[in-house]
Amino acid sequence: MRGQLEISWQDDEATLFHLYKTERDPELRPRLQALWLLRQGHPLGWVAQVVGAHYRTLQQWVAWYRQGGLAEVVKHRRGGRQGFALRLSPKGRAPYLTAEQQALLLEQAAQGAFATIGEAVAWVKREFGVTYTYWGMRSLFQRLKLKKKVPRPLAAKASLAEQEAWKEGAWRRLSKKTV
Repeated sequence: MRGQLEISWQDDEATLFHLYKTERDPELRPRLQALWLLRQGHPLGWVAQVVGAHYRTLQQWVAWYRQGGLAEVVKHRRGGRQGFALRLSPKGRAPYLTAEQQALLLEQAAQGAFATIGEAVAWVKREFGVTYTYWGMRSLFQRLKLKKKVPRPLAAKASLAEQEAWKEGAWRRLSKKTV
């Protein structure tokens, strides 16, 4: 007969529940759910079925928790994705640019200074000395609700007058003449 699981809990039930509900990483979320359920007093076998993990896997998670708490549970990653930090605050990582620098970036974008993300990366590096990757700057543009506002290219033979006439409905008159 199995005995009662004994863990010296470093976190209360509410904290574990909050971390579990706000976690976005699909590898870490079941671990936090399991710890929360175990903290409530549920048996290890039942928790393993609920979270969809093997009984032995749950034993490993509990061993990690006993060794170093949540930090140790989070530290173990599959596939070499190390360096992950538990997001204890909903704000996440601090931004590379200050609020004033972001305001200047918004101002430059509003003036049409950037035709591409790469130009914005170069401008931020030149002005503030902050290095962004293409995808980091693209993510920043999304958070700031910026869009690359570049007009579509105009063909060399294009006639603006004919295009405007076509928009006004002249295309109907032109099509009747050719029929």
